Amino acid sequence: MSARVNGWLYVHAPYLLLDEQLAAQAENEREQPQVLLQQQGSTGPRVVQLNAAAQTAGIQRGMAMVTATTLVPDLICRDYQHNREQWLLQQLAQLLYQDVAQIALQPPQGLLFEVRSLLRLYGGWQALQKQLQQRLQEAPIRYYWASGYSPLAARLLAQAEVSVLSADPQVTTAALAQLPIQASGLETRAQQRLLDVGMTTLGSLLQRSNSALGARFGKDITHYLAELRGDFSPPQRYYRPPAQFYQRIDLLSEVESWPQLVFALKRLLQQLEVFLQGRQLSTRNLRLQAYHRDQAPTVVVIQFAHAVWQQRDMLQLCQLHLERQVLPFPALELSIRVRELENRQAHANSLLPVQQELPAVAALVSRLQARLGEHAIQVPQVQADWRPEHAHCLATWSRSQAAAPALNPSQRRPVWLLPQAQPIDRRQWQLHWGPERLQSGWWDDQPCVRDYFIAVDEFQRQGWIYHDPQGWFLHGWFS
Repeated sequence: MSARVNGWLYVHAPYLLLDEQLAAQAENEREQPQVLLQQQGSTGPRVVQLNAAAQTAGIQRGMAMVTATTLVPDLICRDYQHNREQWLLQQLAQLLYQDVAQIALQPPQGLLFEVRSLLRLYGGWQALQKQLQQRLQEAPIRYYWASGYSPLAARLLAQAEVSVLSADPQVTTAALAQLPIQASGLETRAQQRLLDVGMTTLGSLLQRSNSALGARFGKDITHYLAELRGDFSPPQRYYRPPAQFYQRIDLLSEVESWPQLVFALKRLLQQLEVFLQGRQLSTRNLRLQAYHRDQAPTVVVIQFAHAVWQQRDMLQLCQLHLERQVLPFPALELSIRVRELENRQAHANSLLPVQQELPAVAALVSRLQARLGEHAIQVPQVQADWRPEHAHCLATWSRSQAAAPALNPSQRRPVWLLPQAQPIDRRQWQLHWGPERLQSGWWDDQPCVRDYFIAVDEFQRQGWIYHDPQGWFLHGWFS
C-alpha cells in the first residue's frame, strides 16, 4: 500500500444548508441556538444540523425535537430542505471549479476531487491544500477534508470528521485503522456481523486477507476492501458548470425594501463574479427577481452601459438603479439571472488619450443610466439609410454600441447638414466634384432621386448641393 499515491481529496460539509442560512443573518441572530429538523420514520422530527450555540447547549445530531426543545426552550427550529442543500452543493462545486476540474458531487454534503494530475501543477500537496483552503474561505461553511489513495478512503475519513491531509499513503492507512466499524459505510447488518467476531475498527478489518474475509462474510466485503484499498475505483461523474448564471437565495424572514436586500444582493453578485471570472466573460445586463408571499414576483432588469464582471462595479450600479424602485410587497427570496454573456476583451495601452478615456466614459454613463434611467442618456447613431436626412438618429448608449453601418470611403459626406435643404441659384456655385446619383426611399413612401455635387460659392465656402426635379438645393457644409 505504500506504493500508492494519495490522489483523491474529499470535502465534507455536514452543516451545508444551515451554514448558508446563518450567513444571511445578523451576528446577534447567529448566536442564538438553531437547528434543522427532518422527519425520520415514526419517531418524529430529529435534529440533522445545528449551530455552535446549539451544540454548547447540549443538543446533538439525531436528537429528537422534543428533547432538544426541552434543553433549549427558545430553540429556533426550521425544516431541512433536501433540494436546497443539493443546489448549494452544486454552488460549492462551481466555486472550487476555478482550481480543480475533476469534481464529483457526493450528495448530500460531499465533494470528491481527483487531484493526482494537479500535484505537479501546484507543486505538491501543501501548495494545493493552501490554494483550496483560500478558496473555501469564500464559502461560509464548516467542513472537514481528507486525502486518500482511493475515493472511499478519503470519504470515510472526512465523514468521520478526521481531517488528514498528507501525501504519504501510510498516514492515510494509519488514520483509517483508528476508525470504528460504525464509520465504515457498510450496511448495519454487515457491521453487526463484524462486531460479533470482535472486529471493532477498520484496522482489524484491513489486517485480514481478502480470501479469509470472503470465505466467511461473502463477496460484498471483498468488493468493499478492493474499493477501500484502491484496487478498484467505481466510475465518477464529474461536475460540469452551467452555461448560464442563475442563483437564488432564501432571506429567512420578510424584507420590506430594496435597501434591506443589499446584503443578500452582495452574496449573489459575489457568486456571479466567480462565474464570470472562471469563464473570462462579462455582462451588460442582469435580471433581479424578488419573490413574495402569495404575489407574483417583482422583476427588475438592470442594464449596464459597459461590460462588467466585478462585484463592486455591479453592486454600485445596482444600488443606484434600485434607489428609483419600490418593492411593492415584502420579499422572501431574491434571485439573479444572467443570460446574455460576452467574451472579455483586453484593452491594450494606447498613447491616444481618447482611447484611454473610453472605459471611464462608459462607467460614467452606467452610473447616469442607473440613476436617471436607460433612455435618459442618448447619443447620435448612424443608420443604414442612404438618404442623408435619415442616416442618423438618437439612440440609447447600449444600442449605440452596436456596430455602425460601414460607409464607402469613396463617398464624401459633410459633417454639417442643414435642418432643411435650401433652394440656391446654381449660377453662384462652381462645381468641383460629382455627380453622385442617389435614388432611394421607395420602401417608405419618401422617395428621392438626386444628383449630389461638391461645390464652392462666391465666398469660397465648400458646400454639398444637389439637383432633383424641383431644382437646385444646398444640403450641407464641409468644414
